[in-house]
Amino acid sequence: KTKILIVDDSPTDTYVARKVAEQLFDEVRNVHSVQEMFVELKTFRPDMCTMDINLSDHLNGISLVAELRASDDDLSVMPIVMVSSRQTPADKQIAENAGASGYIVKPVTVEALHEMACKLIPGFKPVSFTK
Repeated sequence: KTKILIVDDSPTDTYVARKVAEQLFDEVRNVHSVQEMFVELKTFRPDMCTMDINLSDHLNGISLVAELRASDDDLSVMPIVMVSSRQTPADKQIAENAGASGYIVKPVTVEALHEMACKLIPGFKPVSFTK
């Protein structure tokens, strides 16, 4: 069973990402704030997490990734893919430097998420999507 957590404060972007993720993952959960994310992660261990770079209740996704990477539990190695409407090489480099596992430019597409999942989750087999 593959699991993904979507962290995005935009209802529209969350809806799109969720519709895409449901084609690839067995279990899809989403949260709209950093606080909700930490509550969810107490009991839910996703195979991958997508995170918006601009989260209103936190400095930003970049600092959050750095914070998670510094933790001393299994969250420090969870694949985290940054999601942003910004697409400059500098933005991608900043995310990578903070410890992001990957970067997807919004809107999230099945192809982009599938590619990331195959790259980051050993033996990943999508639920229904076929390329």
